[in-house]
Amino acid sequence: MAEYTYKLIKNKSELKDAFEVRRQVFTEEQGIPEDQVFDGWDDKAVHIIARDGEQVIGTARVRFVADKQAKLERMAVLKPFRGKGVGRGIMSFLIEELKRRQVAKVILHAQHDAIGFYKACGYKTVGRPFREVGIEHFVMERNI
Repeated sequence: MAEYTYKLIKNKSELKDAFEVRRQVFTEEQGIPEDQVFDGWDDKAVHIIARDGEQVIGTARVRFVADKQAKLERMAVLKPFRGKGVGRGIMSFLIEELKRRQVAKVILHAQHDAIGFYKACGYKTVGRPFREVGIEHFVMERNI
């Protein structure tokens, strides 16, 4: 079984690699325009990467949107690595980091197809579905 590593991004090279994962997943696969994938919030976020050896295979970003509340955004895993625990690894790493920062609640906008994954990670849906970038989403949240 492969052993993946997870870490906070510390330099521009790692951020560039994370952006490439996002571009492949959201722009190439899902057809979301780059100006919506790269929305100007990256400088105000904490970024996480997952690696298989030296290759960056997954990423997510977190913004701190209110007192003790964070928003998980732009979570992406390269297609060949989906279903192999990379997403769960990102989530586990993220929760530990947010506990360390004394965050009490995490929210996210989940694409309809990803709801099962997020529910398995302890999130619950809140409210009705809505469309974002032409894709049905649900607000989900989790207390830490």
